[in-house]
Amino acid sequence: MSLFSFIGCLADKHQPVRRDVDWDGRHYVGTCRHCGAAVRRHGRRDWRRREI
Repeated sequence: MSLFSFIGCLADKHQPVRRDVDWDGRHYVGTCRHCGAAVRRHGRRDWRRREI
């Protein structure tokens, strides 16, 4: 994990593992490729931590 991705995850700006992104019927959901957090898409290139 690079320093920039670590700072992005701390700022709640995540990047998903693209092959594991799924549609749950309302949102695209996946796992962050850097920190492993569950994430949800809020907009184009806007992935944030998902409340479960």
